[in-house]
Amino acid sequence: MSSISKYESLKIDGTLTDRLKYALSLSDKTEIENHLKKSLETSYDDLQMFISLSISTKNEKNLLEIFKKDSLPVKQRVRSGVGWIQFQKDQKQIENILVETINDKNIPR
Repeated sequence: MSSISKYESLKIDGTLTDRLKYALSLSDKTEIENHLKKSLETSYDDLQMFISLSISTKNEKNLLEIFKKDSLPVKQRVRSGVGWIQFQKDQKQIENILVETINDKNIPR
């Protein structure tokens, strides 16, 4: 059974925690990350899973990518942004993102 098939069966028979534990147990998470990236816009479950996986693996790139994607739900974008800020060490990067976010008209106030 491929990692994607196993993940999809856990979506039916398991919980988010089960899916996260399974994804974290994989030695190569690339396949599952690519699968989740493809379905971000169509599956809220996969979006939550992708954010949880990115936070668990401290993947700043994925978190920032989600945060900047206007088409995703604001709540999940904020969750990604908070995760990114927690892992970011460069204060200047954080300041730049905060200023960019303040000036972004696509973020509801």
